Amino acid sequence: MSELLREGPLAGLLREAARRRTETTRLRELLPAEEAAHVVSATTNDAGELVLVMDTPAWAARARYAVSTLAHAKVKIRVLPRGG
Repeated sequence: MSELLREGPLAGLLREAARRRTETTRLRELLPAEEAAHVVSATTNDAGELVLVMDTPAWAARARYAVSTLAHAKVKIRVLPRGG
């Protein structure tokens, strides 16, 4: 199993998951504590846009104001679907 995760077909998926965890952690450090607590994930897409996923629409709205202080030129904020 460890060989599959290290070198097999799952290796790329494992690296991508680690990259997304790292980006999410970094972004949470940049946001105010209240908004950071409601971040589900944060990643940069292929177009270089920051994609931020929040747990509710209310916190997504608050995050829109907070991300204006971030260095990213383009930020997309999404909401985790119910039951998601």
